[in-house]
Parts: sequence; C-alpha cells; structure tokens
Amino acid sequence: MNSNSLRLGMPVLAGLAAALIAMPAVAQEPEHSVKILPGATEAAPASPVPAISPVRIELLNSSVKVENSAGVSLDLIPNLEVIAGSKIGFRITTKKPGYLILVDVDASGKLTQIFPNATAATQGTRDASNLVRPGRPLTIPQLGTPYAGFEFVAEPPAGIAMVVALLSDKPVQVVDLPDAPAPSFAPGGTLKYVRDQARTLRVPGEGGGLQQPNWSFDGKFYLIK
Repeated sequence: MNSNSLRLGMPVLAGLAAALIAMPAVAQEPEHSVKILPGATEAAPASPVPAISPVRIELLNSSVKVENSAGVSLDLIPNLEVIAGSKIGFRITTKKPGYLILVDVDASGKLTQIFPNATAATQGTRDASNLVRPGRPLTIPQLGTPYAGFEFVAEPPAGIAMVVALLSDKPVQVVDLPDAPAPSFAPGGTLKYVRDQARTLRVPGEGGGLQQPNWSFDGKFYLIK
C-alpha cells in the first residue's frame, strides 16, 4: 500500500469511529423477560383449584339426611375417595323389606340409575331382582350372587358426586328421574330433589291401578379425583 492510499483511508476510518461513538446504547433485555404490548395487561397466574378434604365429605354424609322410615343405609366400597375410572361397590342394609334402586348423581348433576340394571329389569330377568330384607345386608358386586357381574365405574367430571339409595315398599325396578342440582353446588338440595322427584312416581298396583310407593332414602357423597 502506498502513502497516498493510506492518507486517503484515514479520514474514512475516523468518520466511522465517530459515528459508532455517537450511536445510542441498546439496552440488553434479560433472556426471560416478557414484552407487554401497548394497551395490554399481563395475565394473572391461574389460581389453583381448592382441594376438597375428606373431612368435608364425611361432614356432608353425616349432616345431609331426608325421610328414611325403613332405615335403609348405604355405604360405598372401598371408600369415599376414588380416582376417575375406578370401580365402586356398595353395601346396603335395611330395617324393613323393600325394593332397592340406586341412582348416581355425578359432579355435574347428571342422574343415572345404576342398580338394578335397567335393561335386565325391563326384560324381567333374574338379575333384576332387587328385594332386600332386614338382617340380610346386600353387597354388590358379590361372588356367588346374581349381582356378581355388577359393575359401576366412577366417571369424570372430577368433584363431589352422590349415590342415592331409594327403597320402595312396593315392587319397582326402574325409575325415570330428571337430572339433579350438582352435589357440590347444593349438597342438601341434591338429595331433597331426588326425594321430591321420586314422590311423584306411581307404580302398577295389584288391582290394576296406579299406586304411590312409600319411599325411604339414604345418600352418600363421594369424591372423584
């Protein structure tokens, strides 16, 4: 390189350096920073869903009751807390004979008859027999009985659900009841609603007319996780 070219290049380099010095410094953002656009607000973190304690379930079961002149009693097997997809069994006792219906009210209020099997009852098969007697606890499912093949699986949604035992003093194997209030929203109201709806039902009597059964009720809340 000759001296003339060197002298020509020096002013160019000097001007470039001055321009770089005059440029404003750019602030470095942290790696994990979040940009909030103008007019937008940062979303608050989601609050965790409050846990439902076993004590609350036990308290509901001990305090929410309705008329039960036959002394029917319902227990869930193995316990009152279940994982969705788990099987649930039942143990029923009574102080008076009667015809047993079990209905499930899930956490959203959907009501389903789960015992006896509605299809078997409609067809009049032996599996539909649902007479229970004092001193002879009924456990379902149970090997060696017509109820050995019974199966009830706890299904979502998660939350507080309820099984209601309805005992009629007159033969009845199928009830058609509407959906109920969600158990977590109105625990006492759910059981009373099932009671009130059952009281509107009529069954065929011996003389050919329709009769109103005398009902007894017991309900058990349980928790689906």
